[in-house]
Amino acid sequence: MAIRVLMPKMSFVVTEGTILEWLKKPGDQVIKGEPLLVVESEKATVEIESPGAGILGPDLASPGTTVPITTTIGYILEPGEESPKLELGHTGSDREGVSAATDAKRSDAAVVSEGQKEDKPREGPIRASPSAKRLAREHGIDLAQVVGSGPQGRIVEKDVTAFWEAQTQSEEKSPVRATPAARKLASELTIDLSTVQGTGPGGRVTLEDVKKVSKGTEGAPVWESGLATEQVELTTIQRIAAERMSLSFRTAPHFYLSLQVDMTQAVAMREGLLTSVETSTGVRLSFSDILVCGVAQALKEHPTLNVTFEQDQLRRYQEINVGLAVDTSRGLTVPVFHQADQLSLLELAHRRAEIVDKANNNRLTPEDVSGGTFTVSNLGMFGIDVFGAIINPPQAAILAVGQIARRPVVVGDAIQIRATMWLSLSVDHRAVDGATAARFLQTLVRYLESPYQLLI
Repeated sequence: MAIRVLMPKMSFVVTEGTILEWLKKPGDQVIKGEPLLVVESEKATVEIESPGAGILGPDLASPGTTVPITTTIGYILEPGEESPKLELGHTGSDREGVSAATDAKRSDAAVVSEGQKEDKPREGPIRASPSAKRLAREHGIDLAQVVGSGPQGRIVEKDVTAFWEAQTQSEEKSPVRATPAARKLASELTIDLSTVQGTGPGGRVTLEDVKKVSKGTEGAPVWESGLATEQVELTTIQRIAAERMSLSFRTAPHFYLSLQVDMTQAVAMREGLLTSVETSTGVRLSFSDILVCGVAQALKEHPTLNVTFEQDQLRRYQEINVGLAVDTSRGLTVPVFHQADQLSLLELAHRRAEIVDKANNNRLTPEDVSGGTFTVSNLGMFGIDVFGAIINPPQAAILAVGQIARRPVVVGDAIQIRATMWLSLSVDHRAVDGATAARFLQTLVRYLESPYQLLI
């Protein structure tokens, strides 16, 4: 019996994934649990294991295809078994294997004519693929006006293309021919399009034409023109992270607490343990290991920071899962130390080395990036002293960590040079108040300034 290969549910906030690469070819023998394909989600690039043993079927979703979680993207067959037909629906990028004729029919169905437009806005959240959202932004199209042809009315790229083409055809009846993006910007800047000279095909007003005019508009932003630019394609991680961070900053009222911690004993402890830890585990102990360990223990004492605020409800996580932001070639990702409060410092060091290596090689699994309840972002290795981080939704706090540097501090009545480090805690004020967050920081400082208690 055919075994379905599904787009996995990589975390409770991930709704879709993009296929980057199949590690096996159609007809190859596969074993249950071996790496089968590489998928990119908003959180990370992960390696997906085979759900069963058999022969990989001939019909696979193409690399570049973006589909919702739990969608069937291929089949594993028994010898001689006929493969079921793969029904992706009209989902994902235009690189998926859908015929041009089928695309055209679906695009036509997605066009909303003037007589079909809804008088009231679409109710509920708008479901759209990343490529559809990007295209809508480029053309200044409101997705609420677009009818989706994907599963459950999901808007896909060709729906946006069809809508834009329909607008282009209808605008020919207008006295002024302009692109949707040009019309939107002109409306925002209160510019009369009839006064703008179009440089597009047939004298059509383009976005750049409106930008040029806006230079002379009082109170309008000044747009640079005539400069050479290069289109930079965002990875899925970068694009969706941008959307999620924007949402977090708009919806979560951030407040920030910063303080300087004396790392003298932490530096001495790490130097004293370096050789023994590397000998026993093969891993070089880092300050990130000490940080994650300290954060986990501080959260254990202050579970009020280990929470989420969603849909006007405050919920407390039952596990302490600390995420560590890692910079990779495809963008920022956040591998997770599950139940970090129950791991020793040596176990955390071994886990950190493992997941950072997997992150840098695009081989994180869904489990590696799911279930985080608190995040640590360390930019000390780049020489950064202090910074404020944006909360990683749906979490309620994130700790920003600067470099350890020798600085003058007052000790008793004397000034001494000590190794210190700045910590900045960003907190969602809907979930946590200032005093609660301050007490958490005080506890964390206690662990970092007396780090040997982390070894107990």
